[in-house]
Amino acid sequence: MIFRILLYSSLVLFLAGLVHRFRSIAKEYRSFEKGRTFQAKTKLGLNIKGGLLNTLFQIKLFRAGKLRWLAHFLVVFGFGYLLVFHAMDDVTSGFFYGYQPGIAPFRFLRNLAGVFVGLGCITFLFRRLPLFRPDLSNISASSINRSRMNGEPENQNKGSRFQGIVSILLILGLVGSGFLLEATRIMSEPRFDEMVADYSDLDEENGLMELTHFWVQQYHLVVQDTTFKAGTSETGREMNQEYCLDCHDRPDSAFVSTPLAGIAKELGNRLARFRVDNLLYWLHYGFILVLLALLPFSLFHLIAIPVASTRKRVTPQCLKQGGEGLDFFSLTACTNCGFCSQVCSVYPNFQITGNAGILPHVKIEAIKAMAKEGLKDAKTAVLLRSGNDDCTRCGRCADICPSGIDLVRLWESADRLMEGLGCPDNYTQVFDTSLDQWTEHPLPLQDPGTIPFLPGLADRVESFENCVQCTICTNACPVVAYDPDETDLGPHQVMNLLRLGKKEIATASPMVWNCLTCYACQELCPQGIRITDILLELRAQGQNRAEQIKLSQLTFQEADK
Repeated sequence: MIFRILLYSSLVLFLAGLVHRFRSIAKEYRSFEKGRTFQAKTKLGLNIKGGLLNTLFQIKLFRAGKLRWLAHFLVVFGFGYLLVFHAMDDVTSGFFYGYQPGIAPFRFLRNLAGVFVGLGCITFLFRRLPLFRPDLSNISASSINRSRMNGEPENQNKGSRFQGIVSILLILGLVGSGFLLEATRIMSEPRFDEMVADYSDLDEENGLMELTHFWVQQYHLVVQDTTFKAGTSETGREMNQEYCLDCHDRPDSAFVSTPLAGIAKELGNRLARFRVDNLLYWLHYGFILVLLALLPFSLFHLIAIPVASTRKRVTPQCLKQGGEGLDFFSLTACTNCGFCSQVCSVYPNFQITGNAGILPHVKIEAIKAMAKEGLKDAKTAVLLRSGNDDCTRCGRCADICPSGIDLVRLWESADRLMEGLGCPDNYTQVFDTSLDQWTEHPLPLQDPGTIPFLPGLADRVESFENCVQCTICTNACPVVAYDPDETDLGPHQVMNLLRLGKKEIATASPMVWNCLTCYACQELCPQGIRITDILLELRAQGQNRAEQIKLSQLTFQEADK
């Protein structure tokens, strides 16, 4: 009765947790849509085959990291076998003829599955050590506004790591208690007496002593009364064959539990006196109930990953139509593994700028927080937007994501999310800012927090003083040729602004922001001026200025609220 109450209580907690998670996702979706300019019209395309393959065999994880895939494979398939053929053995025995958990090869397979799960969990624990953990996965969303604004070191996502470690330890406790439980039951005399009472009518005068003698010799049973005759009782063998052999053969196939029983054999009577086997059963059962209750919270990605993997990838046509919304459910599938950031095409930008908002796995955590809470932290929003603007949408992160999240869809949705929250991209910010506002109250064009301030080409007169305003660069510029009406300044005029000491005005020029970096102007310049390099430098410094202006505007909005 107590077992049923505990089981039903855990099931209630599990179902309540699932309802809470799904309601939270739905609530976030509704609150996100309300009052936003972003239109979240999510189109549900399904990729059933890809979802099944990634859920069952983790094919994406195999491409990303072989060791991590092996650990997942061991845990998933080992735990799956234990769930079907051990935890649900009453149901399983009705479908598989001849199945009995106490006979070979099922004893061996149960121990093998337990070893698989244990090895996989130990591998997970080792990977969480700083020595084995990828550098990028140690960088969390909280490090976005630290990486460039304050120059402080990145912090690890401690909450997520703690939850993961707790889940792993619970699974290890479940497997370990299972091995110990089987070992104590192998040698437990009270357990043997209970089975005799339940499945036979034997007593001391009717073959019980002979059967007990046989089990002591062949089944590693430990009893208090050891006054048996030498040799194997033929009667005991017959009793065993008649009453026991169909369900219990020799436990030697349990290659983990049987050696454990041999090690603890000297303590067998003491363990039996205190019924340690029953205590271990309660402990083993308790681990199962705790894992079941915590599944919607610490292991929800096991539910979210199949859903995320089953969705079709975004297409260029969808991006042009702007009809793809923020997928809150797929966001919960992220395990913060960091593989996406390791293959990111613009990772060198992070190495140069120090903006952690460039890294895909960091952006996911920041986007989740922003979707829930809005622009709570202006610094994070500004740097996240700049980091997402650096993304080339090459899709390498989505190709390798073990959880099957369509990250390209997510980056596009995040752009519209931030636009709706009043945080446009830097290009838009530049042309929406008046020239007076751009140049008034000069702001630092280069953040000295993490990058040493070194004068660039635009700060050294000798880089551009030889410009003779021949306009060869402007005549060769494809930007000027394609859209002369919208291009206010040619490259030669930008050089002239630098000579006049008007670098702030130069950074706001459409020429600087529309430059294609084809290097035609630089290659044809008769004075050998590094025109394209100067334009790129001005654009980079303009990015910082646009970020600072957006930050001041968003901070002002927060103050008004």
